[in-house]
Amino acid sequence: MAEQPTMSFAGDGRLVLWGLCSLLLAACSGEGVNDPTRPVVVLVTLDTTRADHLGCYGYEKPGISPRIDALAGEGVLFTGSISQAAVTPVSHASIFTGLNPYNHGLRVMHSVSQNTLNEERVTIAEVLRDVGYDTGAFVSAFPVTRYFGFNQGFETFNEDFDHSGGQVTATGAVNTGAAQRNAGATTDLAIEWMGSRERPFFLWLHYFDPHDDKVMPPEEELEGVTFRSGHRERLKDIYDFEITYMDRELGRIFDKLEDMGLWDNCVIVVTSDHGEGLGDHDWWTHGVLYQEQVRVPLIVKAPELPGGRRVNSIVRSIDILPTVGELVGLTDSDLPIMDGVSLTPLLRGEADDLGLTAYSDSVNQMVYNFSPQLVDNKDDMLFALVIDGRWKYIHHLRERQNSELYDLVSDPAELVNLAAEEPEVMARANEALRKLRFMPVKQLEQANVPPDVLRALESLGYTGNESEVESPGQE
Repeated sequence: MAEQPTMSFAGDGRLVLWGLCSLLLAACSGEGVNDPTRPVVVLVTLDTTRADHLGCYGYEKPGISPRIDALAGEGVLFTGSISQAAVTPVSHASIFTGLNPYNHGLRVMHSVSQNTLNEERVTIAEVLRDVGYDTGAFVSAFPVTRYFGFNQGFETFNEDFDHSGGQVTATGAVNTGAAQRNAGATTDLAIEWMGSRERPFFLWLHYFDPHDDKVMPPEEELEGVTFRSGHRERLKDIYDFEITYMDRELGRIFDKLEDMGLWDNCVIVVTSDHGEGLGDHDWWTHGVLYQEQVRVPLIVKAPELPGGRRVNSIVRSIDILPTVGELVGLTDSDLPIMDGVSLTPLLRGEADDLGLTAYSDSVNQMVYNFSPQLVDNKDDMLFALVIDGRWKYIHHLRERQNSELYDLVSDPAELVNLAAEEPEVMARANEALRKLRFMPVKQLEQANVPPDVLRALESLGYTGNESEVESPGQE
């Protein structure tokens, strides 16, 4: 098991020092800044998209993700990529900083503290901007807006949708309002921006469509489409349909890169922040740490990489930033302190496994309604490790007797809890977790959230009275 870096950001002085040093080095040498030969970088985050609902990951429904599947045929697909959280802003913060949540500090959707990305954390956008990239972001929903700090490093940050949102009803139905937009609207704006770029650019494209069924594709997309009549079956059909619509809109981005002559000199990373329960483990949405929620797609296409390669070892969302950095020719002095490592040895076929340990957590205890089958205490916090490429340990902080251990090789669906049968593995996993500073630094409390922010969160199903809100998976 590879040793995880353990960092303490007390005072954040090291990050400030890193920023000053990198600026001085760039100013003195001038090397690599505004280099027109650098590849374009496109990072795509497909919100709430399960890996196993994409064709290239083995989903049997035909034609669900043809453009993503084609990208996998030109690039490298990772079958064991683990997200660091099953909550949108927390996971995205790990993608953007290369840090586990206990180090980047964005732990929850809203609270008195730890609900935004600290400005002293260094993001992928800041890294690429500082070496001459034109940076632009086009996001599709409130949980990745500037409110959470995701505008850091972007010269263009487009979140032009109504943030006022709607309401969560007493039955749990969500009136999404306008706290999001569909993939087509986001794509239109991104393509317009791409067409006016002169420097190498970094584009972050965020799609939200599979997150819920309240903002649907345009009516013309729905012509001739039918969904099953049962409540759960209908929701699953809509989930798949929105993935297909999102895939088609992403294809328009790929076509634009082709038209601009950039496709062959482009680094494209397609991933997800987390998956969705869809009834697995008696859980419909997200926020807990089973594989259907934290195993996410990760596909990387870059110049001179062998196409069609599949890598089966464990990797993490935190590895995206250092990997992109190496692929565009950056050096260690260009990059911040990170928990992640570059995956280029796996991308180039120089290694089959880096021996990585994957960490995930869920400390949003006041947001999600846990079913009694999962934990007895609705206020529990969950922390997970995947070690040795095999064992998945889920630590229940307050109800430790409910902690879980699964063998992902023999039991990938996590149906048989081996915690009682494997005390040595449990002890080793618990010790590995103990060495990490994984606990929130401050007590998490529900904040006096501004009314407009609370409405936006409610409109996306993130808050509400737990005694009133029921997930479709708990009928």
